[in-house]
Amino acid sequence: MNSIHPSVVLRRLFSAAACLSAFLSLALAQSSGVVEGKLVNETDRKIVPAGVELDVIQLGGGMSIVKSAVTDARGEFRIEGLPTSGPLLIRANYQGANYHGRVTFSGSAPVRVEIPVYETTDSMQGIRVEGVLFGFQTDGDHLRALETYTFVNETSPKRTFMSRDGTFRFSKPAGITAVPQMTATGPGAAMPLQQSPLESADGASYYSLYPVRPGKTKFEIEYTLPYHDRTYSYRKKFFNAIDRFQLGVAPHDIAVAGVGLQKVHDEAARNIAIYSGPPLVPGGEVVWTFSGGSAMAAAAGGGESKIKPLPNDVGRNSLLIGPLVLMAFITVLWYAHNRLAKAPKAQDSRVRELRGRRDALVELLARLDEQNGNEAIERGEYQRRRDAAKKQLRRVSMLLGKK
Repeated sequence: MNSIHPSVVLRRLFSAAACLSAFLSLALAQSSGVVEGKLVNETDRKIVPAGVELDVIQLGGGMSIVKSAVTDARGEFRIEGLPTSGPLLIRANYQGANYHGRVTFSGSAPVRVEIPVYETTDSMQGIRVEGVLFGFQTDGDHLRALETYTFVNETSPKRTFMSRDGTFRFSKPAGITAVPQMTATGPGAAMPLQQSPLESADGASYYSLYPVRPGKTKFEIEYTLPYHDRTYSYRKKFFNAIDRFQLGVAPHDIAVAGVGLQKVHDEAARNIAIYSGPPLVPGGEVVWTFSGGSAMAAAAGGGESKIKPLPNDVGRNSLLIGPLVLMAFITVLWYAHNRLAKAPKAQDSRVRELRGRRDALVELLARLDEQNGNEAIERGEYQRRRDAAKKQLRRVSMLLGKK
């Protein structure tokens, strides 16, 4: 039996100890972050947010909670032993609403953060709904729908709207095949959060308890309706005043009938038509009839709509809707059409449209890069979507260069 010389054993022990020491030093360095901060009541500075629960969330890699704390009698906090290898999110739950502050370490010094919070209200005074969009697209014997509502909270003094009856309510369309997919994007949020809508006791509507903080909050609803015999009667009740809305359909040759609806854009090249409608009052109802429409070509990359749950920055799920599906181009066209309505008539409409598409693609690329940086999107999906967007952007830029 061969024996190992004591000097060899000693060298191996020293080597193992050095590796362990380096590992422990690295782990200690990566968990040496310190955050100091306070909650500031932007409704009334005299009210101190004391005893408020805080969570420190590590962005990316599952969005896990790494530390928890509570504010002191002055509304301040100090949290030690935090990982410094990536950005963190400080989440404060004040009066049932979540508020956030983002933290990034650049050295060994403590990072200071102030998180604004607000008193709550159950009144809609000072809150309005603007820019309501409806999109409908045929999918065989089904009609896929996407609705977007933007709530603008301009309360004074600033307050967060919360109500046990729901902050946002929408009626349940006849024949809906499943519970709608819904997302909410709060002021300053980089990504939408999936919200499971609650069904009303009478089964006639759904609602959300997501708080509407000062600023803009966007709700997006996606669902599927029957389209047997190429027809569907859509009846909807509104629970908020709507100053204006637009309705897009694909294919463009779907016949849409309804009181007050006017076609404002019809583009066969992109197979899209846009309608606008009059203001609506709370309790008002619309009936829109959809019929006909040529068959839709399969979308690039497989055609099937991809709604993929991804981890997000507050530990819930968000919806990632793949490119070229369910109103992707309708959204761009709405953007371009709104710019067209405000621009001088002497400008070339084609240039305005191309610029609108370019701006939307640049915004899409920025969102994708942010999601990739936060590890909120799979690498392969990120690369595929980014390459597709860059290809479209090159094409649009080339067309603009010829103008």
